[in-house]
Amino acid sequence: MKSILATVVLLHFASCVSAHELTDSFPGDTQVTVETESVTVEYCPDNTCDAFTIDDPTGSDVLQDFAYAYLLGASSYIYLKQFQADTDSTATKSVLGRYSSRCPQEPLAQAARCIVMYLMDKHPIRVSFVRYDEGERNVVPIAPEDFWHGT
Repeated sequence: MKSILATVVLLHFASCVSAHELTDSFPGDTQVTVETESVTVEYCPDNTCDAFTIDDPTGSDVLQDFAYAYLLGASSYIYLKQFQADTDSTATKSVLGRYSSRCPQEPLAQAARCIVMYLMDKHPIRVSFVRYDEGERNVVPIAPEDFWHGT
């Protein structure tokens, strides 16, 4: 009975993670994985990824907000230049707007960085750089003080 309930709960969470600005904005490059103890979001435009993990299986929305803000304000992927420059994006306005009482809304990069730091202070979020090399997954943790080196 417990395994049936757990399956139903995980299916519910899996269906919830697809309805977010992050996965809508990057449908082919973003994967959300909900596990029993954590949630992981990976943005992988090539054989490398920015990976985000929260140790809370109900934290999918928070983690996707974090990942969206990180990609907007900290990630140095060249593929994101147009996304980072789009000041009229409805998705960006929506994500930033959820934190408007805590973070200034403009400029976008500053707002995104504020959200990243705010959510890291409130939640157990980890960021990693992942590279797939010769069939192996290599993970390098990124410390918060190193988030802004690429921007």
